Amino acid sequence: MVLVSYLLPSCEKDTPSNTSEKDGPVVVHYIRSTDPGLSDSLLVGAFMGSLVSIVGDNFGDLKELWFNDQKAILTPNFITDKTIIVSVPSTVPVTITDEIRMVFSDGSEFKHPFKVNVPSPVINSVKSEYVEDGGILELRGDFYFNPLVTFTGDVNGEIVSVEKTLLKVKVPEGAQVGPVTVKTAFGKAVSKFLFRDDRNTIINFDDKGHVTWTAPTFAGENNGVRPLTGKFAMFSDPEFGEWKWNNPTTLWFFAPERNSGAKQLAVGNPNDFVVKFEINVPVLWEDFNLLIFMSPYANDHGYDNASFARFQPWRAGGFKTDGWETVTIPLSAFQYGKDDNWSKAEWDKPGSKPFPGFDGLTNINMMMFGPNVAKNAGTKANIQIGIDNIRIVPIN
Repeated sequence: MVLVSYLLPSCEKDTPSNTSEKDGPVVVHYIRSTDPGLSDSLLVGAFMGSLVSIVGDNFGDLKELWFNDQKAILTPNFITDKTIIVSVPSTVPVTITDEIRMVFSDGSEFKHPFKVNVPSPVINSVKSEYVEDGGILELRGDFYFNPLVTFTGDVNGEIVSVEKTLLKVKVPEGAQVGPVTVKTAFGKAVSKFLFRDDRNTIINFDDKGHVTWTAPTFAGENNGVRPLTGKFAMFSDPEFGEWKWNNPTTLWFFAPERNSGAKQLAVGNPNDFVVKFEINVPVLWEDFNLLIFMSPYANDHGYDNASFARFQPWRAGGFKTDGWETVTIPLSAFQYGKDDNWSKAEWDKPGSKPFPGFDGLTNINMMMFGPNVAKNAGTKANIQIGIDNIRIVPIN
């Protein structure tokens, strides 16, 4: 809401005819909020839906009141010769005049400067940071009013559908790695995430692989999962059970075996980084952990001394995706030792092994492992999980 501490200049009536019926010309002295705590502050604009009081003279035969090109709903009991109490329309204007327009019973009109403040667009999240040319990028946020979406590379996407809080746009040819910009008539938002973020990608299953005897990779569709960018890994076991250590539901990156040298996974304060990857779950995932951990330079998993994150998106009642989604895990989630809190009674207790930092850590690993948490002991599960583009990147 825009507030000023001085009186606004009044405007003369555009059409002076029949002023005798109003005992003089229409005049607006000022506009203020109806909130008692703000009644001493005068307004030159207000947000959609705000209740305002227009104070002046000769309003008695008011017939219509418009904010830009949006007609307000008038309540006769809230209109006197000197005061109009009205809500600013909640519909976004198409034609912006930055004026109030009053229409009176005699057909005359009166205009007065007043802005309807519509917030700039906001980008809160993206369904998947990786989308191929021609695919659909889904943005969630707010105030998506007649938006234009521009990708790095100065190319605009085709709007597929738009709601106030959900925007779907077709990715154009020429879209490059970088932020996405959403513009409306009321401002713009630049994404904190990077589209197709390729910083510090550890495994992409194409030119950056994992240990081949673990989760199989596919370049085509598998179990209803289509590729995202080249190959992807698929955790697959239709009868996964408690404490099952199963190669097809593990994923190991051993730096020596991949000839990547003793290069740390990242350098810096762990609080400034997150682990990201894309996931595709075509079959409802209802139980069992996906454990994620890092380990030192060696041709083994380094399980014993690791700090684990337990990825459990099913905790709210099951997890299934509609295509690929980006997962973000803060380093603070890496807090469990291998013997921590495996019983249901202790499951939500803090772990004993917070992430120590990146020093000496060159391997990153994932594995399905542990007890039944949501289901009865001994219950089997159909695990089908596609994974791609594992990376450790700065927090957006």
